[in-house]
Amino acid sequence: MKTNGIVVKLWTSIVLMTVVLLIMSLLFQTQLLQYFHLDQEKDLLRKGAEKIAKSYAVNPFLFMQPTAEVLRKPTDIIIITDENSVITDVSPGSGYEKGKYYGRGYMTDVKKGITVFRENRMINNTRSLLVGVPIYKNMGKIQEEMDHEEAGSDADRVYSIRGAVYVVTEISHLQTTINAIRKMFIFILFGAVLVASFISYFLSRSFSKPLIIINNAAKEISRGNYSTVIDLRSNEEIKTLGDTINNLAKQLSRVEQIRREFIANVSHEIRTPLSYLQGYTEIMLDGFAETEEEKRKYLSIILDESKRLRNMVNEILQLSQIEAGQIKLNIEPFSMDGTIKKVVEKVYPFASRRNISIKYNDAYEDEFLCYADESRIKQVLVNLLYNAIKHSYDYSNINLSAYRQGDRIYICIRDFGEGISQEDLPFIWDRFYTSNPNRTDESTGLGLAIVKNIVSAHFSEITVNSVLDEGTEFCFWLQAYRESNT
Repeated sequence: MKTNGIVVKLWTSIVLMTVVLLIMSLLFQTQLLQYFHLDQEKDLLRKGAEKIAKSYAVNPFLFMQPTAEVLRKPTDIIIITDENSVITDVSPGSGYEKGKYYGRGYMTDVKKGITVFRENRMINNTRSLLVGVPIYKNMGKIQEEMDHEEAGSDADRVYSIRGAVYVVTEISHLQTTINAIRKMFIFILFGAVLVASFISYFLSRSFSKPLIIINNAAKEISRGNYSTVIDLRSNEEIKTLGDTINNLAKQLSRVEQIRREFIANVSHEIRTPLSYLQGYTEIMLDGFAETEEEKRKYLSIILDESKRLRNMVNEILQLSQIEAGQIKLNIEPFSMDGTIKKVVEKVYPFASRRNISIKYNDAYEDEFLCYADESRIKQVLVNLLYNAIKHSYDYSNINLSAYRQGDRIYICIRDFGEGISQEDLPFIWDRFYTSNPNRTDESTGLGLAIVKNIVSAHFSEITVNSVLDEGTEFCFWLQAYRESNT
């Protein structure tokens, strides 16, 4: 894992996010400032123009009196026209002459009583704002009527227009302000990029270091070094990931140990019957078996070892077929009570050799009708009972129980023997697992793996509870038979 990759990606993300946020902020501020300033300018110019219009309506010769309040800048322009858009008065220095036409394009709106707002470049070829308002005849009387009537009633009123007042002011200073904000933004952006780079560097270092440690540990585990341990002092999520990798290494180490032990055990188990087969066959061929009794004895040993070798190979092949889904289950209704009794009868001689008793209470067969593959379930029961006998103490008991709960039938097998340590418990379902590799019995460690796969093939589950030196209980359930099953 490359640290530079994380640094670049994190730096790019943080810087890009910072730049986008700042640009959005700049656009928002400039647009808001522009709209706010324009609204203020429009309102001020409209009020000033209306004052001039009122003054002009009362006495055209006194229209210049309010101009001191309206002309806020030396470059501001006031133009008064009649109803035919002919200039009748103009502020000094405006560059416009009396008797000329102005605002013929605006007069249509003015005659409707609409205030005109336009942006143009009338003053020094810079950005300017024009406001035009109508001059009414009998302005004082009209104003009195407007003050006493309800709001919104002027929309239908038609007044006699005698002209228009246009006020123009320069608003280029707004662009100057916006440009200043943009220049300031460049400095802010530069500083933000530096800060973001600084932050992203330390963040990437803090993030990448534990990830690199985890990655290196995973590489070591993939090479078979399961003793690798990750020691992190990071945030909770990354520390949890490290703990998970540590646990994975322990699990893989345990599985690898089980695999090696199985190979050693199976190699030994296969070598033993092969040695017997070879040795006693050579004895027979060389003629060392002089009597018929000796021949029968040697042939019996050869037969037993052949059966043992065949069973071992069959178990391995059977488990592989079950795991590969190549065995089709023959699902049909059968009596679990009857099946249990047959299995107990089959394994009882093996238990009696060590004075172990198997206790099972009889039940009504119709209460335990299951819907499953009876031959496979027999195999499950046989393996579990053999396993219970193997790990039970002499002169102990094995309790076997079955009961129905809802649409399920539960079967439990409880022994009072060696038990399984909590450390070994998660691995008992692994193929080739044996809790004690030094045992001299014929176990290959495939029995519980076969049980687990058969139960899973029935879309069921099996559980185990065990206490060391006190015993173990296995429980699994099967679907109860109903008419709808068929």
